[in-house]
Amino acid sequence: MNTMTVNGTTIGWADTGDNTGGDVTLLLHAGGFEAWFAPLAGLLDGRVIRMRRAGYAGGPEPSGLVDLAGHAAHAAALLERLHAVPATVIGHSSGSAIALQLAQDRPELVSRLVLCEPPLIDALIDPADLADVRATIGPAIGKAMHAMGNGDLPAAFDAFMSAVCGPGYRGVLGETLGQDGLARAERDSGFFFANEIPALNGWTPGDLASITAPVVFVQGAASPQATHRMIARLAALLPDARVVTLEHANHLLPLTHPAELKTLLGSWNPTAAPSPA
Repeated sequence: MNTMTVNGTTIGWADTGDNTGGDVTLLLHAGGFEAWFAPLAGLLDGRVIRMRRAGYAGGPEPSGLVDLAGHAAHAAALLERLHAVPATVIGHSSGSAIALQLAQDRPELVSRLVLCEPPLIDALIDPADLADVRATIGPAIGKAMHAMGNGDLPAAFDAFMSAVCGPGYRGVLGETLGQDGLARAERDSGFFFANEIPALNGWTPGDLASITAPVVFVQGAASPQATHRMIARLAALLPDARVVTLEHANHLLPLTHPAELKTLLGSWNPTAAPSPA
């Protein structure tokens, strides 16, 4: 994987360099670890750029908080350096929030957005769900942060992933990334707890109605109803947005349903609503 420095911060990327299939695709991974889109990257046609965001690219840790505008600026710098614009931007969880920020800050770089289950954070969820989400996820994040403070990254990772992705997450990661990939995910999660969670909590989404790129939200049928209501709320705020539900999927969907995501991308006509995969 290649690396570059943007505003003193290291990011990484892999680029197939093949644009024969048409549109360029940029993959913005979720927090915790960088391999969320590894299965999908190997399936997509055309030119695929898999970004390894700040804090996950090796090298020195960022010296301060990297806010979501900073992550979006890194993505913009990468697309411009690679002359890969405009691009279809696929984000997952916090990567979806970064994609929304990118589409607002640099709309000329984004041709369309595919947002896989944006994070359940105060700035995005339906206000009616705020108390329940805090009561459900808050203790798990507290447990994770406590373990992080004690230097126990595997315990912090397990507390968070079990709450957000379900108790079967370890089997999914082991099957899709291998046991070495699971161990690396645990080791690499420190940045997420120390830097990315505070950045997410401090983010405001801005004027989503200003986003002109067509958007597809992808949600898992097995994900919490609070996730579904959040996505419905966000879709209603955007000028051109649709929702696709993947059966038997939850927040792990980039790992468990990459073929369905590829099918969605291949069949998506931005002028017509896509069919659920």
